Amino acid sequence: MIVQSKIWCITLCILCVFTYGNAHPDVNSFKNLTLPQLDSMMHEQDLSKIEDQKQTLELYKSALIQKHSDSIAIFKEIALLNANLNNSHDAYIYAQKYIDNTLDYSIINDGAFQKVDSSLEIKQLKARYQPHIDWLDIFYFGIALIGFFLAIILNFTKQSDRIANALISSFIFIHSIFILEFALYATNLQLLVPNTYFMAGSTALLYGPLLYLYFKRVTEGYSLKPIDLINFLPNLLLIVFLIPIYTASTDDKIRMLLGLELPFKMFGRVVFVLKILSLSAYGFLIGRLHFKKTIDEIKSGQNNVGYWKRNIYFIHSAYILSYVIYGLTISGIFGHGSEIIYNMQVVAMSFMVLYVAFMAYVQPGVFSNKISSDSIRQNLFMPKYQNSGLTDTLSEELKDNLVRLFTEDKIYKDSTLNLESLSEKLNTTRHNASQVINEHFGVNFFELINKFRINEVISIFNEDVHGNLHIIDVAYEVGYNNKVTFNKAFKKETSLTPSQFIELNRKQNPVNLG
Repeated sequence: MIVQSKIWCITLCILCVFTYGNAHPDVNSFKNLTLPQLDSMMHEQDLSKIEDQKQTLELYKSALIQKHSDSIAIFKEIALLNANLNNSHDAYIYAQKYIDNTLDYSIINDGAFQKVDSSLEIKQLKARYQPHIDWLDIFYFGIALIGFFLAIILNFTKQSDRIANALISSFIFIHSIFILEFALYATNLQLLVPNTYFMAGSTALLYGPLLYLYFKRVTEGYSLKPIDLINFLPNLLLIVFLIPIYTASTDDKIRMLLGLELPFKMFGRVVFVLKILSLSAYGFLIGRLHFKKTIDEIKSGQNNVGYWKRNIYFIHSAYILSYVIYGLTISGIFGHGSEIIYNMQVVAMSFMVLYVAFMAYVQPGVFSNKISSDSIRQNLFMPKYQNSGLTDTLSEELKDNLVRLFTEDKIYKDSTLNLESLSEKLNTTRHNASQVINEHFGVNFFELINKFRINEVISIFNEDVHGNLHIIDVAYEVGYNNKVTFNKAFKKETSLTPSQFIELNRKQNPVNLG
C-alpha cells in the first residue's frame, strides 16, 4: 500500500511539471521563434483580462531579455500593453525606443495611448512627434509668405534702384526662409518634409553682406564691383561644409531633426559660431557707416533722411542680440531657456519683414532712393482731412505765416507755446492749424516744435567749438523745461544723445589751438 502511494505521488509530480511546462514555455525557446509565431502564442491569452495582459507583458519582456531577433517590434507590443495597463512611464519608454529605431510615429496614434493621454510623459511624446499648429505658428507662416511676396514685387518697382532693391529683397527673402523653417520645425511639420532640414543654414552668412552692401548703396551711392563678391565667399564655403547634411538620406535627416545623430550636432554649433562672427563684424561696419552719415545729414539739415536706415539697422541689431541669447541658451551657457527666448530671434526677423512691407505700402519712394520720413507721415495723415473745409489758398497762406513765426520770430523758444496759442497767432482755428502742420510738414504740432528746437540746438553746438556751454542751459534757451524731455527729443531727431553729438562733432571738427 505504501509503495502504491509513492507511485501515485511521483506520477502527480510529473503531470504537474509537464502541465507547467506547456503553460509557461521556456524563455530560451523565444530566440528560435519568429515574431508572428510569438504573437500567435501570446494572443492565445485572453487579453481582455488584466491578469492575462500582465502575463503576456512578462512573456514579451522575457523574449526581449533573450535578445529576440524581432526585439524592435517587441518594443511596440510592450509599449501598447503598458498603455493598456495604464503604465504610462513604461509605455513612454518603450514607445520612444520603438520610434528611435524605426522612425514610425504611428504608434502614438494607437487607441491604447488614449488611456494614458493625461500623463505628462505621453503628452511630451505626442508633442514631439505629432503635427500641431497654434496662433503663433500661423503668424510665422503668414510672415514668411509676406516676405516671399515682398521679395518678388520689390524687384518690379518702377523707377527704382534695381541693385539696392535686389539687395534688400534678398535680405528679406533669407529672413523668410529662416522664419518658414522655424515654423515647420516648431509644428513638427518638418518631420513630414525632412528635406527642408537646414535650408536656412545655406544662407546663414548672407545677412551681414547683403545689408552692408545695401547701406553702402543707399548711403553713398556705391557702385558694386566684382571684388564685392568676396563678401559672399564665406557663405559659399559654408554650403560646401554642409554638403554631408544636404546629401544625407531622408531617414538620416529625420534622425538629425530628432537629435539622434549626435555627430551632426557639430554642424549646428559651427554654423552658430560663424553666423555670430559674421553678424557682429558686418553689424559694426554698418553701424559705423550709418552713424558717420547721420552726423553729416544732421549738419545739412536733412535729419529726417536716416529714419528708414536707422530703423532697419536697429531691428537688425535686435535680431543679432536675440540670436546670441538664443545660441548661448541652447548651448547650455545660460541654462534652460523659455519659449520667449526661443521665439525672440524669429519675432525680430518678423518685425523686419513687416517693417519693409509697411514701407513698401506707405512710402514706395523709399525703394526709389527717395527717402523722406515726412512724406511717410503725410501719407498717414492725409485721409484724416479729406472732408475738411480748408481751401488750398488759405492752407498755403497759413503755412507761409507759420514758417515766418518759426523762422523769424522763433516762437518755438516759448516754453508755454501750445496748439491753441499758435492758432491764435495764425488767426485761425486749432483744427486748421493742426491740418496745416500735418499736410505741409508731415508731422504733428509737438514734432514740429521739437524739430525747430533741435535744429536750433545743433546750430548752437556747432558754434560752441570750445565747449563752453552747458547742455541744460542750451535746452532751456530753446524752450525745454527739463533735461529728460530735451534728451528724448534730441535722440529722436538725431539718433544720438546731446553728449554723443558733441563728442562726434569735435572728433570730426577738431579745434586748432595752434
